[in-house]
Amino acid sequence: MTVEESWEKIERWIARYAPEEDSLPGPCAHADLERLYECLGVRLPEDVERSLLRHDGSGLTVILPPGFTLLGVDDILAKRETWLRYAAPDDSNLRKGDKPFLVPFAALSVTQLLVDTRTGRLGWWDIEECFLWEEEPLWHSLTSALDFVGNLLASPPPWIAVLPGDEEWEVTDRDPDFPGTLVWTEDPVD
Repeated sequence: MTVEESWEKIERWIARYAPEEDSLPGPCAHADLERLYECLGVRLPEDVERSLLRHDGSGLTVILPPGFTLLGVDDILAKRETWLRYAAPDDSNLRKGDKPFLVPFAALSVTQLLVDTRTGRLGWWDIEECFLWEEEPLWHSLTSALDFVGNLLASPPPWIAVLPGDEEWEVTDRDPDFPGTLVWTEDPVD
């Protein structure tokens, strides 16, 4: 499935089940991407670029389990600065020279999802846990992650995602604190 097809499924679910959700941001401009690439010194993989051309991030909408929001162009630059400043220079999970090619594209509090701009492979980073490559097929690329979410949301309820490590997360529009929005939860909703 393409990035655009996955986004269509996600957008349909939000329109139908999450009318209280803030509107997803519009597309970034090609000029914004060029500015981003000039600042980064590398180009993003095609799937990340195509996602940004569909939505310049996801705003406050948590698209990826267990609750990651996608970053827009300006947030990518800000998070990249944090990553380069605080990522441990001796992180044993990174090869020498990897760091400049890793770019944050999603965040959940202080945890960031990063994409390797050379391969499209995804990894995780936070200041305490350092960097980890994700081995599960779900996280091989942004395309595979969006495909997973899009297919899940296009299926009949309940929308249960079994994540790596057999963690079960439910997507719901009936969260008592945020009704009518897209919420990932570990607690089943009655």
